[in-house]
Amino acid sequence: MSKKPTYKELEQKIKKFEKKVETFSNVDEVLAESEMKCQLLLTNLPSIVYRGFKDWSVEFTDNKVEAFTGYSREEFNSKKLKWSDLILKEDIESAKESFIGALKIRDSYARDYRVKTRLGEILWIQDRGQIIYDKKDDIKYIIGTFFDITDRKKAEEALKKQSTQLIQAKKLASLGVLTAGVAHELNNPLNNISTSIQILFEELEDDNIEYKQNLLLEAESQVERAKNIIKALLEFSHEKSLSFKLVQFKNLVKKSIELIKEEMPDEISINMNIPENIEANLDPKRVQRVLINLMLNGIQAMMEGGVLTIRAWESIEDDTKMLYFQVQDTGHGISKQDINKIFDPFFTTKDVGQGSGLGLSISHSIIEQHGGRIEVEGVPEKGSKFTVILPSNDNNKN
Repeated sequence: MSKKPTYKELEQKIKKFEKKVETFSNVDEVLAESEMKCQLLLTNLPSIVYRGFKDWSVEFTDNKVEAFTGYSREEFNSKKLKWSDLILKEDIESAKESFIGALKIRDSYARDYRVKTRLGEILWIQDRGQIIYDKKDDIKYIIGTFFDITDRKKAEEALKKQSTQLIQAKKLASLGVLTAGVAHELNNPLNNISTSIQILFEELEDDNIEYKQNLLLEAESQVERAKNIIKALLEFSHEKSLSFKLVQFKNLVKKSIELIKEEMPDEISINMNIPENIEANLDPKRVQRVLINLMLNGIQAMMEGGVLTIRAWESIEDDTKMLYFQVQDTGHGISKQDINKIFDPFFTTKDVGQGSGLGLSISHSIIEQHGGRIEVEGVPEKGSKFTVILPSNDNNKN
């Protein structure tokens, strides 16, 4: 038979039990206090914390979402409303792509897109999240935050507009300063035309038809030259909006080469090193103009023969995918005193009548409009190399 516990033993057991009950009570108090602190912290954060799922449904930790979107926390948490219902149609695909990219590398994601509030207001948000997986390696849920970045986006847009206006103002200022250069460029062909016509008037009674034909052909050539100068001048001075398209870059280069083949001497060969898979979001007509300008410059620098090399590659710069392309020649190169002036309007080292001096200025302007830049290297008698760097992803669309 088991021995019955004494009264004293029972009393000690009761006291131990009471201590355990007291401990549990303290734990509940600590948990309640911790939960209160956590809720206070979440309420005062500048971001909206959420838990999301694969079907774009979300659950929010506090009521800030109502002040932001006009929709209540309960509408989202009860799954009556999905977050994708708020995202603008034109932004939904890029939002999905960033999530798919995070899945591929099993990493966090950050994406900017626009949402439409209950009152119809369009707001920019930055969505940052971390994907949580279950034991079977399936998506369990996503923990993330929404930041309202509308003011920042408006400021960026205003800055971009000011920058565009500043570039245009610089162009107009350049035109004012270089009026004399324009007059000189147009004066030469006009003088030639005038002289040819004067001679024709004097030789009207002469039977030398071939001589007269040559004079007229020369006059026609000079008219064409004047028209090209004016065309280049108008293109330089007028701001044109860009029309972005997703382009396979190698095809764009091939088409550009076809357009200038007739102007290329047999002594010049082309070496092209461009991967097939390079695609970029750009204005194909405008970038083709840059390619043609750079290639013609290279060809004209080595009329006695040489190699024109065109290469391209992609790289990441400040979290942005960039397209790099180079046009390199083996011609007479660029002197140190000229290299800092080659993008100036009307600056040219070519003979009179061989160029307007606006090609590189126009190219520089086109690349700046794309949010890119042109870099140049040149060594006298060893050739020159132009490197163009352009943002190649969807950032250009907005």
